[in-house]
Amino acid sequence: MSFTTRDYQARVNAIFNQEVLKVDGMNGPQTRKWIDNAMKSKKVSKQEDIFHDSRLHGIIWHWTASRYEVTQDDLKHYNNVHDYQGNSYDGVARAEHQANYNWRRGIGVSHTKNANTGRIGQAVSAMHGAVGWPTLNWGNFPLTWAGIDAMLQRSAEYCKEFDIPISRWSTLSHAEVERTLGIEQENKWDFMVLPGMPKVGDAIEVGDILRDRLREKFL
Repeated sequence: MSFTTRDYQARVNAIFNQEVLKVDGMNGPQTRKWIDNAMKSKKVSKQEDIFHDSRLHGIIWHWTASRYEVTQDDLKHYNNVHDYQGNSYDGVARAEHQANYNWRRGIGVSHTKNANTGRIGQAVSAMHGAVGWPTLNWGNFPLTWAGIDAMLQRSAEYCKEFDIPISRWSTLSHAEVERTLGIEQENKWDFMVLPGMPKVGDAIEVGDILRDRLREKFL
């Protein structure tokens, strides 16, 4: 696979865990400067080597908007699915397949619009019938911490294995993708709520809760 400018910008931000670059796909002087800084930080001589050898560089968190039972259709769309009890299921494609994602050839899974290459898709099986607005209605299959923690634990394993930093640019929810990576989505709200929340929150603030929980419980 080849990396896009947007991939480089997100990777640089993830390496330094701060927004040193706007992720906008524009390869300007600031982008080139910060790629050089990342190369120095990683002690590499080629810019593509700021990425892990696997070419994986991100994890995106989802819910399936389905019932609690994990279905074959769920497994076609995510690398792993986690149920409300904390059981984990392998999807039809391993995480490593996302490095060479190609939906036409059936390589990898399609979990996030225009953001599948190099990014692992994790999902909690829940939220069928849930509605966020005008008031939050959890439906009959709400999120559970057992399911979320199973997803975060698997994410921690991937972070260690593939050198994926825990950051807003590399471990993020589907609801954060458009704002953080600049890749247009379709009004996704997974995850803008977590168990116990009385109303929908800000996507990035909720994502920060998940990232903090990942660090504190699983690393």
